[in-house]
Amino acid sequence: MEDKATTDEYVLSPVSITDKIEDFWPRSPELWFVKAEAIINPQKMSDESKYRIILSKLNLEVTEQVADILLNPPKEKKYETLKQKLISVYKESAERQIKKLIGEMELGDQRPSYLLRKMRDLARGKVTDETLKVMWKNHLPPSVRGVLAVTDEEDMEKLASIADKVAETITPIHSVSAVKEERGPANDDMVAAINKLSDRLSKIETDSRGRSRNYGSRRLRSSSRSSSRSRKATAPIDDPNWLCKFHFRYRNRARKCVPPCNWKKKDSKPSEN
Repeated sequence: MEDKATTDEYVLSPVSITDKIEDFWPRSPELWFVKAEAIINPQKMSDESKYRIILSKLNLEVTEQVADILLNPPKEKKYETLKQKLISVYKESAERQIKKLIGEMELGDQRPSYLLRKMRDLARGKVTDETLKVMWKNHLPPSVRGVLAVTDEEDMEKLASIADKVAETITPIHSVSAVKEERGPANDDMVAAINKLSDRLSKIETDSRGRSRNYGSRRLRSSSRSSSRSRKATAPIDDPNWLCKFHFRYRNRARKCVPPCNWKKKDSKPSEN
């Protein structure tokens, strides 16, 4: 009876361990092995036993990705070979993760600070804080980016707090209860940033008006000169100095004349001695 009990314990033990391990996570292979080994390693199992437990946690799609190892397993270190193969196949490169940050994540209805936390989790230290800051700002509404652009704050957490406050300010909130305004460093930073942005916009508007006035003045002077040149051509016919369009334009080189042009009269006047 004692031998039977020992045999049953040996048979049932691997089954209970296998039940504690979740199916393989293709999106986080390294993290999955950390959890799996936390259960497997204390059992001091053989390489073959660990290999078979891992194999039992792979679905069809994953199994096909490591078919070369399964069909021709190495004589030694089968578990480690299978582990490294799974990690190399499913571990995302830093470039792919950056593309996910840029292309797949959206702000939606969430707070800017929450989006920043999600982006940090996905980046996993593979991009610098400065790069992450640029990516995060590119996902924010233009109005929020405008405020952040004029603030001197560099700390990411404080920037996220300012962005949250700005987003709350520009987003209509329908509520029957009065909301008490929170005062604090982040709120003060937001107000200062908004004031700075307002000053900058006012300066741009003032400069624009100045350029517009200068342009209008130059145009008026040009129009005045053009009008003075044309007044003589359109002067009344009874004007003794009135000239037809040909003599007005070509003077003594004119080959045509339209009466009552005063060019000939003017030309025939006796010269004064």
